[in-house]
Amino acid sequence: MEIWSDILQEPKFPPVTIANFVRDLSPYMVAGGDIVHVPDIFTNVFSVGTQTTQGAAVVDESVASVDVTLTVNNHRYIAWIIGDKDMKQLASKYPLNEAYIREAKRLLIRTIEDSLFALWSSVTTNTVGDTATVLTDKEIREAIDALDSTDYELSDCAWFFHPTVYWMQISGIQKYYDANQRGEKSVLTSGVLGPIENKRGQEFKGHLYDIPVFTSSRVVSGLQTYRNLLLHKDAFGLAVQTLSGGMARAQMEYKLENLGTLAVVDTIYGVGVLREPAAVLVNANTSSVTS
Repeated sequence: MEIWSDILQEPKFPPVTIANFVRDLSPYMVAGGDIVHVPDIFTNVFSVGTQTTQGAAVVDESVASVDVTLTVNNHRYIAWIIGDKDMKQLASKYPLNEAYIREAKRLLIRTIEDSLFALWSSVTTNTVGDTATVLTDKEIREAIDALDSTDYELSDCAWFFHPTVYWMQISGIQKYYDANQRGEKSVLTSGVLGPIENKRGQEFKGHLYDIPVFTSSRVVSGLQTYRNLLLHKDAFGLAVQTLSGGMARAQMEYKLENLGTLAVVDTIYGVGVLREPAAVLVNANTSSVTS
């Protein structure tokens, strides 16, 4: 005799982190179109003139800017059919389609996260760390200095570490967990980030040198290296153009030819680098551990 429990096992998915932080250009794509333009006027370099002779004509300069674009060119979907037999025998006990839709939406949102984290390969101006050793405090300070020295607002920045780097490397640095090392509060402290902290279960871990820290298993791993990131919010951009207005849309329709119900969950989106110097690639070995 077989007994079916009331428990429906659902897969675990990583929470949304980077997609909630980067510059969201979705509102500009509501009316349609596939490319959004973001002029970068900070590429212009002005010079300060001196008025040595009163009444003399000023010397003007040519204003320069770079036309940065983000293309919405990804349409991803997940589809399935539940036949009438399964619907009758199982769906009366288990909300299968509802559970499948939740799973599909999480998978598609994870796909968006993967696309954003994959932009690490475009970060070339600021790179710290290496592929062979643990991440060190010196390298972390070098990453901060790279942005602070170029006048990016650190209050608009955030760390994105792989959980292994956070727990097995960063958390093992005594300077971070031992307040006695500094005679005051520790460098790695918990705190409140603000409104985005509570969106879709972000993995907020506190602050590292007053910069919010997030962990995500979607941080890219390859060639024995985790590609962690320190980002200003304007470094990367995201635009979602799904017709439902959310990050993913779900639709269902009964298909007579299949004697079942077709369900499709889809998303339309694009990602891109908006200001490459506003990002720091923070490399760390995948297996090294801080003792």
